[in-house]
Amino acid sequence: MLGQDNGTRRRIFGKAEKHAPAAPAAEKGDKQPASGATLLRHPRSFTDVEEIIDRLRERRTVIVYLSEVNTATAQRVTDMLSGAVYALGGTAAKLQKDMYIFTPDGVEAK
Repeated sequence: MLGQDNGTRRRIFGKAEKHAPAAPAAEKGDKQPASGATLLRHPRSFTDVEEIIDRLRERRTVIVYLSEVNTATAQRVTDMLSGAVYALGGTAAKLQKDMYIFTPDGVEAK
């Protein structure tokens, strides 16, 4: 269940999954931006939202474009990401219509 953690599993967005390290080591050939790089995301599903939250947990800034989802889904995505960034002590701001920036604690968006 969400909110209960027995050290091996937790429930996120309706599915159980094993704990993963917040910042997994990059494998050879992985193309990951340098630490601190701002990432751009265009979520189309809630799996994409999970990935964005994982990047925030890695202390990365993420700019999210919501132009490819309907209004109701865009509201759910912003609500979920706002909750995640709040839990991480970060900030969220609207940059323009359908575009938001989410930053974790201690990361300044310039």
